Formats: sequence, structure tokens, C-alpha cells
Amino acid sequence: MLFVTRDFLLGFLPIVLIAFYSALALGLRRLLVPTLLIASIVFYAFGNPAQTPILAVSILVNYGAGRALAGAGLPRLSRKALFVLAIVFDLGMLAFFKYTNFLLANLAALVGANAPHVAIALPLGISFYTFTQIAFLADIYTRGGRQRDLASYGLFVTYFPHLIAGPIIHWREVMPQFARLGRKDGFGFASAEFSSYLIQGACLFSIGLLKKLLIADQLNVFVNLGYKAVPTLGFADAWLLSLAYTFQLYFDFSGYADMAVGISLLIGVRIPNNFNSPYWADSIQDFWRRWHMTLSRWLRDYLYIPLGGNRGPAAMVYRNLFLTFFLGGLWHGAAWTFVVWGALHGTACCIHKAWSSGGLRLPKPVAVVATFLFINVTWVYFRAPDLATANELLLHMASPHWGAPALLFAVRPLLALAAAIVWLCPNSQTIAAIDWSGNVALSGALAGAAAIVTLIATNTSELSPFIYFNF
Repeated sequence: MLFVTRDFLLGFLPIVLIAFYSALALGLRRLLVPTLLIASIVFYAFGNPAQTPILAVSILVNYGAGRALAGAGLPRLSRKALFVLAIVFDLGMLAFFKYTNFLLANLAALVGANAPHVAIALPLGISFYTFTQIAFLADIYTRGGRQRDLASYGLFVTYFPHLIAGPIIHWREVMPQFARLGRKDGFGFASAEFSSYLIQGACLFSIGLLKKLLIADQLNVFVNLGYKAVPTLGFADAWLLSLAYTFQLYFDFSGYADMAVGISLLIGVRIPNNFNSPYWADSIQDFWRRWHMTLSRWLRDYLYIPLGGNRGPAAMVYRNLFLTFFLGGLWHGAAWTFVVWGALHGTACCIHKAWSSGGLRLPKPVAVVATFLFINVTWVYFRAPDLATANELLLHMASPHWGAPALLFAVRPLLALAAAIVWLCPNSQTIAAIDWSGNVALSGALAGAAAIVTLIATNTSELSPFIYFNF
């Protein structure tokens, strides 16, 4: 179910909010977590009923493993074995559904045989709920923690605002908030905090909706058009195509993240922001502190640091950096384009570390432009259907010649608008930090504008799925 469909906006979300607010107003706090859990299961099962048992099995296995790891009676070696088996189960599920055909195709290519194709449907959101649960198990194993009841754990994994495409939430952040919903001194109906959350949530959801419908979906038309005609593109069209996708991806994914955070605030739960003006970054390291921040945090805490992090000889540190981004690229998709994209980012991080370790610095404006150009070029591999198409587009971009854009001429005003918003306007984090107590009218105006745009868009055009649904 997409956040931008009428089924969600006029059906699912109002029903969930009415049920939640009614239970909260009547003091039936014990019903809040079950209500959200049922809503989250319905949200996932809508359109994906065959994939729901896979999610259920994943939850039950990880809950059982977490419960055993949190207990005090398990011997040390048995505890370690259980933890390893649980992680192998999670990664095995992810590998089977996401990488089986990729591995078979590459093995067949190595021996010169025809690649078999196994009919495996990728469960929606499996990359996100797998990473979420691996982090849970790793924290329970290394730092301990009290295991919650199955309903709270099930809600933590399936929580519908984040389930399909993030942000990747951390159990220590959200499970105490779920527990708070059930306490008498918890989130209060009609309180000042309640009003503040409602206003912030409505504002962020509206901003995300407008980002998606007015910018990302419109750029999507030009991006699809351009990638169908890569062999015929000239220099100007090639650059316009790359820039169109660079802004489409940002507005699509950050729009989804804004909506996810906004919906969660409407329910009284704060989940982490995922973006902080990433195209303002002045280095590749700075970019990953600003882009998909919850994934960056996960890669740092559960991959980079366990690999050794900054400890050890310089060669080992560079290895850890490269492997983190290489595997992060592979996590995004079972294709060589993602492997190359991850490898390029890993290489860039190693170069930046060596550069900064030598005390070298670029002037900030130059550094911002250089970082953005690198990001723009590498997004070509992220979007292209194969390496050949990506290389061909990059060759066009590297072959300057006179000539105005022909195919993508009409995208220029939209790109100018997108660039102005990115570099001249406050980001969603800044907006969320505003004291909203005196801005009810602004929030209402944004919500009204978003509602009108949504009704028009869903009536006159075909909505495009969120890009990160593919991952």
C-alpha cells in the first residue's frame, strides 16, 4: 500500500487514527499496541498476502532467539551458537529471496552455461525488516536487555510507517515509546504534547507528499524517457538525465521518509529523521552522515565497527571502509550496477580519509560542488538497468560538444525548482525543530494543499512506486 494512494489516505490512515485516538481518549491504553500491530499487519498484507507468512516466520524466529539470548540461564557457548544461528537464518532468508538468481546467473556465466531462473518473488521490505532484527539480536547479545512481549516486538518489526522503506528504526528508540503508550502517565490525549505531535506530523507528512507528487513523480517521467533513449542522447541531454535522477531520488526517498516520520508523530511515536540536506555535503563522508542516516548508522554500528573500524593499521582501516560500502551497495540490489556503485563510494571514502589525514582541505564551495558531481555521476550506476547502459551514459556525459538538449529540454524548469528547494530552502529537520505551538494555520494550510494535490494527482495520473520499495 502506497502512502500516496486514496486507499491509504482516505481509507486506511483515517480508520487507524480514529481507532487509536478513540482508545486513547477512552483510557483504553491496553488496546493501543494491539491496534497498531493489527493495522501494521493489514498494511503489509494489503496487496502482499502471500508474503505475509514470510514476515511472520522471521518475526517469530527472531523473537524466540532474542528471548533466549536475554535470559540468564543459557551457557556462554550455547548463547554464542544461538546468536550465530539466528544471524545466519536472517542473512540466509535475505540471500535466498534477493540474491539466488543473481548468484545462479553469475555462476552460469563463469562456466559458460545458460543461466537458470528460479521464480522467487522478493518479499516487500525484507531488506529493512532483516536489518532491523539483526540490530536487535546484536544488541541483545552484546549489551543485554529486557525482552518485551511478542505484541510489542511484532509492532517494532512491522510498524507500518517504516516497514516498507525505512527509516531503519532501533529497538531501544521505539520500544520504550510503545511501552509508554500503555502507561497512565504516558502520551496524553488532548495534551500540549499531543497537539504538538499532531501539528508536526501533519506538516511533515504534507511536505513529504508534495515532494513526492509535485517533484519526484514529475521527474520520473523524464528519467524513464531518457533511459529508454540512452544511445541517442547528446552531451546536454545526458547531463540533464543524470541530474533529473539525482533530484528524483532525493525528493522521492526523502519525501517518503518525511511522510513516515509524520505519520508516526500522529501516533505519538517519534522515529529518526533520515536526511539532513545531503547535497550540501562537502565530502563523501559528510554525505553519508546526511543521506539515509539510519542506514549509515546501521552500517557503522553493525558492519564497520565489527570489522575493526578505525582500529589497527591504516591498511586494515581502509579495508574496513571499502568492505562496508561494497556490501552496502550489494544490499541495495542483486545487480553489478549496485556492486560498482558501492565500490565507487568505498573507494571515494578511502581517498577522502587519506586526503584529510594528510591535512589537505578544499575550499568549502569547491568541496560541495566536487562532492555533488561525484554523487551525481555514481547515481548513474544506481539507476541504470545494467553496466553497459551506465557506461554509455557516462561516455555521453564525458564527451562535450555544442548542441542544445532535445529530448529532455522541458525538464530544465523542474530541475531549477528542485535545485532551489535543495540549496535555498530549510530542510525537513529544520522545519520539524520549529516551535509549532503558534503555527497551526501554517500546518493546516500545508495539509490542505497536500490533500488537494493528492486528489488531483490520483485522479489524473498514474502514481509511481517509491524508489526504495525495490530494495
